[in-house]
Amino acid sequence: MIALSSAWGMKLGARTASELLAPLLRMGFEGMELDFRVTPELLEELRPSLKRGDPKVVSLHNFCPVPEGLPPHKASGDAFNMASLDPEERREAIRWTCHTLEVAHELEAKAVVLHLGYMDLDAESPHEAFREGRWGEEKLRDYLELRTSKAPRHLDAILLCLDRILQRAEELGVQVGIENRYYLHEFPLGDEIGRILGEFSGAPIGYWHDTGHAHVLETLGAVKHEELLRRYGPRIVGVHLHDANDLKDHLPPGKGVIDFEMVLKYLPEGAVKVMEIHPPASEGEIEGGLNYLRGMGFC
Repeated sequence: MIALSSAWGMKLGARTASELLAPLLRMGFEGMELDFRVTPELLEELRPSLKRGDPKVVSLHNFCPVPEGLPPHKASGDAFNMASLDPEERREAIRWTCHTLEVAHELEAKAVVLHLGYMDLDAESPHEAFREGRWGEEKLRDYLELRTSKAPRHLDAILLCLDRILQRAEELGVQVGIENRYYLHEFPLGDEIGRILGEFSGAPIGYWHDTGHAHVLETLGAVKHEELLRRYGPRIVGVHLHDANDLKDHLPPGKGVIDFEMVLKYLPEGAVKVMEIHPPASEGEIEGGLNYLRGMGFC
């Protein structure tokens, strides 16, 4: 089964269960991922359909639903930063991640996708430099050296958060997937994935591979897309499937340059598969992307 993330409908302005579900079912999806834009009120309205498996919830994207007291326009997978050096910020990240795990358990979803946070670097944005034609090997090297010097304390903060989160995940029988990210100041990057997975060997944690993010990191010269899959493929919990050109991602598969046949050969049996598409993609383009993946054997 290939599911569709609710991100597409939510970004289009869906505010009722029917507005969110009708297009998804019309396009032929049997499963969905609930994303971080879903409000508690919308989740309550969705619950009867989701409990029937119409559609089946395969995963939730932390933090879901939108945490109490957080304005919907501030909803984000980074609403609370697990890499923060502020203990109170981390406590909130743990609290609301555990709430997401509890909702996933209730809806019988297999996995919860986590962003592991970010650090502030006093440096020019690599994405901006790339778009302006000023990015190259020297700038990449300098940026990664700065990142390496700042990362250890933030990684320690992430490990403290995950220790608590994974205790709750194990109690609930829900898998946690740590997602490769879009920006270079975010976690985890490259070897950090392996370090985190190694630290929690035996716990209900794995790697969540995002195809568009991997393409963007390769475009910037930081990490090879296939290298991520080769190294962490056996630990993949799930995958966000979307296409990309340069730094533009969340396109329907077949509308960019990503080699999805290469991606498929590294996916373990049972990996959760979610198309994570953003507007302005149309229903027809998304349905075309679904058929494109089906034709390759993704389901």
